[in-house]
Amino acid sequence: MTPHAYTLRIADPAAHLFEVSLTVAEPDPAGQVLALPAWIPGSYLVRDFAKNIVALTADCDGAPVALTQLDQHSWQAAPCAGPLCVTARIHAFDTSVRTAYLDTERGFFNGTAGFLRVQGQAQHACSLEVVAPEHADWKLATTMPSAGAQPWGFGKFVAPDYDTLIDHPLEMGDFAIAEFDVQGTPHAFVLTEAADHDSARLCDDTARVCAEHAALFGELPPQRYLFLTQVVGQGYGGLEHKDCSALVVQRGGLPAPGMDAPDEAYTTALGLISHEYFHLWNVKRIQPEAVAQSDLTAAAAFEDLWAYEGVTSYYDDLALARSGVIDDAAYLDLLAKQLTRLQRNAGRHGQSLAQSSFTAWTKFYQQDANAANAIVSYYNKGAVVACALDLTLRLQSDGATSLDDVMRALWAKHGSTGVPVPDNTIEAFAANLPGVDLGDFFDRYVRGTDDVPLDQLLASFGVRAICRPRTGQDDQGGRANSNGQTAPAWFGATLADGRQPRVQRVDAGSPAEQAGLAPGDRLVAIDDVEASTSSVAACLARKAPGQTVRLHAMRRGRLLATDAALAPPQADTWTLTLDAAADDAATQRRTAWLASRQAPAAAQGRAAA
Repeated sequence: MTPHAYTLRIADPAAHLFEVSLTVAEPDPAGQVLALPAWIPGSYLVRDFAKNIVALTADCDGAPVALTQLDQHSWQAAPCAGPLCVTARIHAFDTSVRTAYLDTERGFFNGTAGFLRVQGQAQHACSLEVVAPEHADWKLATTMPSAGAQPWGFGKFVAPDYDTLIDHPLEMGDFAIAEFDVQGTPHAFVLTEAADHDSARLCDDTARVCAEHAALFGELPPQRYLFLTQVVGQGYGGLEHKDCSALVVQRGGLPAPGMDAPDEAYTTALGLISHEYFHLWNVKRIQPEAVAQSDLTAAAAFEDLWAYEGVTSYYDDLALARSGVIDDAAYLDLLAKQLTRLQRNAGRHGQSLAQSSFTAWTKFYQQDANAANAIVSYYNKGAVVACALDLTLRLQSDGATSLDDVMRALWAKHGSTGVPVPDNTIEAFAANLPGVDLGDFFDRYVRGTDDVPLDQLLASFGVRAICRPRTGQDDQGGRANSNGQTAPAWFGATLADGRQPRVQRVDAGSPAEQAGLAPGDRLVAIDDVEASTSSVAACLARKAPGQTVRLHAMRRGRLLATDAALAPPQADTWTLTLDAAADDAATQRRTAWLASRQAPAAAQGRAAA
């Protein structure tokens, strides 16, 4: 069969226009149907990429062919003998990792943004030619197999089928390259607009984290892996692919030259890197059946999304500790922040983890003003449940088994074989491990809305867990603010920074809610003093439970006045510390939990490096 031939051109960088042409050698005699995906795997929202098509034409041997639009993302060409050539112009101005972007300085392209699927022939091989721009001397980064293109160069590439074609994003521009190996496999950072940073430190730390994940699964599938990294002033995000990931990282998140221990910003960046890398096993190869069977034209809902994103969110930070990039105490701070986010999420009592997974398309990705009170994050609660499951398995089996074993079993049966994973498989795998009885674990914490008793489990692993009132709006949990002064009363509204701040969130049942404040209101004054985040904090610090504050706020151009009766401070912030008084058994459990999965000699070699 003749491959479907795609060509990607930079049509007009100043106008942010790519041009994509597709030649189908043997179109359907009844009229070939072509479709553009409505969503991209790894981001569970129907995005209707077709809205960015500004022109679409077709011809056969130079003669125009009529196209009839069938719905929002598919077209049917008039019958022709072939070859059928279809050309689309794509407006590309999304700086996220999910679609496409183009200007005179940089280009980025996900295949879902413009590579049309040939309906009925999606299993055909595909070729791609990426034409070098005329306006600049750019490099090209992609993990798509070359069909003649030189490393970091434009030219021809090949994919065995359509799904593989759209799983290799392309980064174009004058980017920096930082290369390193993991278990003999070439890896590289592609850094766009990176500021001064310690590239060697970034590569060394990342290699240690990557090796930790590879050791857990016992196999590193890609022949080459790229971190396509857009470095920005403000922003954060990532999207996984089989052989690469697309990242958005803040400039302050890159390691500074001479940095001692990782600071908060760098640790956050390493967590993102770790998260997307873990996905090359869990999601991209251990693949949900609903995603594997989808043609990407409609939502593919399933209840186990927490087992892909939540489990990955557990292992991303855990690998930082296991690899030695951060110490155990710093890892517990990260876990404390996860617990704090969940504790402050009133929606955890209104929506189960299974429901959160299934409705991600409409609720998690399209949050409204009441989201914090009505839904729970399958990332956040999923990570907490994954940790609880891991500790439960370890405790019940006396250390003989763990969540690591579940992930390795999933890899052996599904990931390495390419067999998609039905819903609730992680539950079945965990329940079948020897020496454990999970009882109603999944009914309570996945299908139900019970609070996860992670603090009780951690006590058996030599970790002291304390839930305390927050010390201020910036207190996100952990040790950093645990010794600060606690506000004597609770208000229950989260404000944006600055003067006359907007209300971002109102907690259910809080004094702010009872006073009638709503998200979007602009707080003008508190107790007749102009409101700012600092003046509000100072005012509340002088109040006791039961006292009132006078509030003035703007809503839809009108001034509102109301009183809020303050309540006692809420214990909603977790601090986790290594328990120096823990017995030997608990300390040994903790050591086994946080220890590297790699052979001691390999771990020592890394530490020495």
